[in-house]
Amino acid sequence: MRTTIIICVFWALAGLLKPASALTFDEIQEKGEIIVAVYKDFFPYSYRKDGKAVGIDVDIAKHIADRLGVKLDLFELTADETVDDDLRNAVWKGHYLGGPIADVMLHVPYDKAFSLRNNLVFFFGAYLNERIGLVWNPLQIGNLPALDVFRDKRVGVELDTLADFFLTSTMGGALRENVVHFPDLRAAAKAMAEGEVAAISGPMGQLEAAVGDRSNRYKMTELRTPQLTRGQWLIGAAVKHTYRQLGYAVGDILAELVNDGTLKEICERHGVTYMPPPKELLGATAQ
Repeated sequence: MRTTIIICVFWALAGLLKPASALTFDEIQEKGEIIVAVYKDFFPYSYRKDGKAVGIDVDIAKHIADRLGVKLDLFELTADETVDDDLRNAVWKGHYLGGPIADVMLHVPYDKAFSLRNNLVFFFGAYLNERIGLVWNPLQIGNLPALDVFRDKRVGVELDTLADFFLTSTMGGALRENVVHFPDLRAAAKAMAEGEVAAISGPMGQLEAAVGDRSNRYKMTELRTPQLTRGQWLIGAAVKHTYRQLGYAVGDILAELVNDGTLKEICERHGVTYMPPPKELLGATAQ
């Protein structure tokens, strides 16, 4: 009897925790609302300022809703172990503890191999071109430093990122002792301003925003990363694989935002130099 009660309680709770389903394009139009997932605490793309959600991806989400003629419901997603996990939690299944499922997720890799690995997701709408960069203080390490300088000088990175992996593994690990880890690039930029590190490395958009109005004190360049399979990557959007019609509609909007200069203006407003995707990929899918 007790076991039966426990089982009944479990299934009752499971029903309560079951995530809401994403909507088709027609259902979104009928409901008048779209749920767009963006990453939580992801400066300068989606983060909180004075208690309000702001950032490049937040502004993009607002434009998507406006151009569809519907209300925006912003889903601030806490990053899991991998992007694959994030797609499961936000797009095609939902978190095991319950919560919403997004109709659209922003800031996902636009990559054919990655899309084949996640066949329950439809990837589309490349809207950003990102690359790894290096920002440094020329008063400490000159005007165009070689990586060899970090045998003696310290360089800051965000923990468990491509920049972290590259700098700790390049040159047979010779730089590892001088790679300093920070929770994010804003903390790394603060440490550089205080002289704790001579340089910082990470995605160039995040580097620019993290340095902010101190940029005139520093130099910046794209970091060549021959040991990595790629030093540049495209950023796009995703929906559940059965909601392609919605993906095509949002993909067209993202292409419009690129072509009419809106995305460039959004990025510049947040202190980021906009790097567009190749024109032939605008509105295309990664599959």
